[in-house]
Amino acid sequence: MIGWLIVIVLTAMDSDVIQQYVALGLGVGLVASMAIESGADNQRAQGLRTISASHLFQSNVTRLAVRRGAYLRAYTYDFIQKFAPSLSREDIRAALVEQDV
Repeated sequence: MIGWLIVIVLTAMDSDVIQQYVALGLGVGLVASMAIESGADNQRAQGLRTISASHLFQSNVTRLAVRRGAYLRAYTYDFIQKFAPSLSREDIRAALVEQDV
């Protein structure tokens, strides 16, 4: 970005920490949209406002790995379906028993 000096003075792994620093007036924070969607009420309470920056970043691909043949508990299926809502439990089960070709 020509004409801009970007100075990163703090990094944090937890979006709540970043949001707290922004609420304290310590600058601007960049966090993933999925990290802020769940805490929208908290953000409003802190006086924070979100602005999409999706046009500045490429999308990321998230991959989940599960051992073939593993027994999955219900919460594991629920977790997988949060990432891939189009997959049914049967789709996931079928993928776990497929043989390599």
